[in-house]
Amino acid sequence: MRNLFRALTFSLALMIGGCSSQGDLTVANSTDISTMDPFGMFSRVEVAFGDHLFQSLTFFNKDMEVEPLLATSWERLEGDTTWTFQLREGVRFHNGAIFNAETVKFSIESYYERNAAGRTVGGASVAIPSADITRVDILDSLRVNISTSSPKALLPFYLSQMWMIDPGFYTDASDADRAENPVGTGPYTVSERIRDSHVALAANPDYWGSAPKAARVIWRVIPEVSTRIAELETGGVHLVTDLPFDQAALLDDTPGVHVARISGGRRVMIGITTSGGPEPLKDKRVRQALNYAIDFDAISEGLFSGQVDRMSYMFNPPYNHPTLEAYNYDPAKARKLLEEAGYPNGFELSSLDTPLGKWIQDFELAQTIESQLADVGVTLEKGVRTYEWGNYRGKLLSYDLPGLFMQGSGGEFELLTEAADLTITSPSNFYRWENDEYEELWDELQAALDPDRRQEIGYRMQEIVHEEAPWIFLHIQPDVYGVSDQIDWQPRPDEIIHLWDVSLTL
Repeated sequence: MRNLFRALTFSLALMIGGCSSQGDLTVANSTDISTMDPFGMFSRVEVAFGDHLFQSLTFFNKDMEVEPLLATSWERLEGDTTWTFQLREGVRFHNGAIFNAETVKFSIESYYERNAAGRTVGGASVAIPSADITRVDILDSLRVNISTSSPKALLPFYLSQMWMIDPGFYTDASDADRAENPVGTGPYTVSERIRDSHVALAANPDYWGSAPKAARVIWRVIPEVSTRIAELETGGVHLVTDLPFDQAALLDDTPGVHVARISGGRRVMIGITTSGGPEPLKDKRVRQALNYAIDFDAISEGLFSGQVDRMSYMFNPPYNHPTLEAYNYDPAKARKLLEEAGYPNGFELSSLDTPLGKWIQDFELAQTIESQLADVGVTLEKGVRTYEWGNYRGKLLSYDLPGLFMQGSGGEFELLTEAADLTITSPSNFYRWENDEYEELWDELQAALDPDRRQEIGYRMQEIVHEEAPWIFLHIQPDVYGVSDQIDWQPRPDEIIHLWDVSLTL
């Protein structure tokens, strides 16, 4: 009854506000868009939402290929460390400001200045250390040179993660202004935002490109799975994310809707604070023991209908290690490793923290991990602690984490950007793990152009991570969506949802 009341309240609120949901393309997420600050949108949901408002020089399309966006072409100059980018003419921001070379210089320098100061950089947190841009030179109003510290064959890819922002607004914008008043060049603008309820987007009438197919797109927040499904079945929403496998199976025979499944790239693990946290976790033997304590077959059967396997590799195909074997369930070996490390009777940690509803079955998964660790003597004083995603996101970004924490690292499907998650120079190394050989390989990988050598480096990196175990390795999360037959949408392998080219049939 509570879920039904919430759904009816939202629909009534839209009608009272004079903007009936009739004809609106609506997606239901389990979590809210925490901020509309381009430097603050961090999760895949937020980045996908932000792509409707902000744009980058290049675009990573649904085929996982880079194509032009605000830059129309580019070429690498002699010496391999400087690229010339030709910019698109006639582009304006939502406030009417002109996009030009000064915009590019200001935007990129802002990202690097913030990163150097330890401030958030949103979805560019991996691209910034990977690209290592050293300077941006303006050639004329529509051309720039971008230079890097060493040859970067993937620079166009990294630039797809850095949104262009208006210097006139963002130079002096307060934190509150950035969070509530986005100014981009994208196909949509924000027409309404009610926290923990919805964000409504309206087509940008002055958009430089083809007009988006849907005049309005609404991103609703519906934490409860049952409510998301009910709204899909009754036409209140057209796309539902993060469906548990058992719930998705119930939709397979439902008229008017279908289930879209795709092998995802999100690596789900229990992050381990390896430095600056509890003393036992500094020892790799302890971290290995935690991995041997996990009965993943039981987890897969109990929570995922047997449809997921334990993760053995760190980087997504085609860069996954071909012979690396997943940790097997061996509680006796776990106890032996704990004894060797000086903990024959186990030890106690403060808690295992997790967001609630961010990743499929995250809370239930954390509870099961707690139980299985207790079987080898590793207990949690405060048990599993849950957080709303916005608060949990803040904990991640400020490294305010206990010894163990739930983490889902999205798949970039590019070796260097996925490897960046574990270099100590990256803001997304929430585990504070550092390994000298890994860092040396990271430095080499950034400049390596030969594909065979890059593959070799990637394999060795994965062997090191497997041995050092800065995670409790769990699984690669398949992506499952509920989709109305009224829309022509297909999922991407990287979880990004773009709706400007999706039409709605009434």
